[in-house]
Amino acid sequence: MQGEFKQYIISLYKDIPQEVYEGLLSIFCIGLVVFIAWKGFKTGLRYSATLLLIEYIFFLFCSTVIFRATGATRQYDFHLFWSYDRPDLLVENIMNVVVFIPVGMILGLLLKVKGSWLVALLIGCNISITKEALQFWFMKDFSEVDDVMHNTVGCLIGFLIVSGFHHITAAVNHLQRASR
Repeated sequence: MQGEFKQYIISLYKDIPQEVYEGLLSIFCIGLVVFIAWKGFKTGLRYSATLLLIEYIFFLFCSTVIFRATGATRQYDFHLFWSYDRPDLLVENIMNVVVFIPVGMILGLLLKVKGSWLVALLIGCNISITKEALQFWFMKDFSEVDDVMHNTVGCLIGFLIVSGFHHITAAVNHLQRASR
């Protein structure tokens, strides 16, 4: 199974030109410096996190739509849980969760309002629906509802990880203040 995970990861980035990676890294680094110089450290980091989210979403679209080979026909399955009948798709299902965890983590850093888990869930779902719709429209790989579900779950997991750290940090800070 470890080989399957490695193969999936390689399939995400193998067709993307090196210049895309260099461009994304350059834009992020320049953006980080400019935002911190322009808005100060804390606000500059929030702007940089937004830029990182945009770049990560662009990377996902590069790997699944833009640089993926076009098929001869549209391949799709819009039945929920169809992939669970295929044990050979277990790794792909897990990786569809994993690749969206960073989206949720960045949203966890950016969203600080009550009920923002729902906002993160909706954003992750919309990004995934857009990705799958583009794959369907441009005949890039296989479009399926299960991918939307897995991507959305991954986004929510990432959001909950960061939210958990926020809550733990807040509780520790509260205990430290109370002990003084």
